[in-house]
Amino acid sequence: MNKDIEASRLRVSRRRALALGGTISLGGLIAACSGNSGTSTTTSAAAASTTTASGTSAAATSGDAVTTLLAKAPQCVMSKEETQGPYWFDVDSIRGDIREDRPGTTLQVAMRVQDNSQCNADGSIGAVGNAVVEIWHCDAGGVYSGFESGSLSANGGGGGGTPPAGGMGEPPSGAPGGTGGGMGGSGETSDGSYSVGDTEATTTDDGTYLRGAQTTDANGIAQFTTIFPGWYMGRTTHIHVKVHIDKKTVLTSQTFFDETLLDEVYSQSPYSEHTGRENNTNNASDGIYDDTGLMTVEKQSDGSYLAVINLGIDA
Repeated sequence: MNKDIEASRLRVSRRRALALGGTISLGGLIAACSGNSGTSTTTSAAAASTTTASGTSAAATSGDAVTTLLAKAPQCVMSKEETQGPYWFDVDSIRGDIREDRPGTTLQVAMRVQDNSQCNADGSIGAVGNAVVEIWHCDAGGVYSGFESGSLSANGGGGGGTPPAGGMGEPPSGAPGGTGGGMGGSGETSDGSYSVGDTEATTTDDGTYLRGAQTTDANGIAQFTTIFPGWYMGRTTHIHVKVHIDKKTVLTSQTFFDETLLDEVYSQSPYSEHTGRENNTNNASDGIYDDTGLMTVEKQSDGSYLAVINLGIDA
């Protein structure tokens, strides 16, 4: 395992993460907004959602670059409902920078929520503001926060378990999320501020890295700063996403990347030290992959990547 990844796993603490200055629950955000008369919830939410632990903006990519790339991405396409997988729990955390201390290539993610009943070809109509977009994904070594011990033991110290035949993202008995691993659905449901009633998995540690949510602005756009996700046995590279409106989950899906791009990113450290991808599932053989979830990506001048997607919902 890459030494930076290993060291960062030893340092992480959920209590520390929740104490970071850039982390705020939506309940706290709403309370702050209600106490500031004359300021709209949308404006206040947007300001809070771009705050990071260091107090600086997480939206490192300019708005023009984001909207230009979103215009190149497919528009007004209904996003496919997908399994949330065995690694979701409600961190109830509104923050733009979800990296914490994860090593990896910087990835700016922008997701625009569109109401397909009103959407037009250029995306100028149908944007859904004040929705909560939540994402989570594995680190560069293929492990999810909250599930490190089970993930590592199930895959020889470097991945997130192996799904059964059919590729539905649920590891077999004895692996993370399976009936024998002690990490499957806990039977408990989320009572967080932006998601109520969704079934949570039972975590094995207190990590929260590479998880968080943002409220969409008036243009329906939510932005995140993260790292390029790694891979684990049995699944192609992906980012999980949920869209919540009025505390109700209206979309659970997954987004994906072009294989040529994956080869480029994974040829570099720390990804290159996680071997065996040539024998792993790719987009074509993944049982969950769907073209509607393919992100449009451009490499930036600083070596980071900007990945965007228009998420079509029936609002």
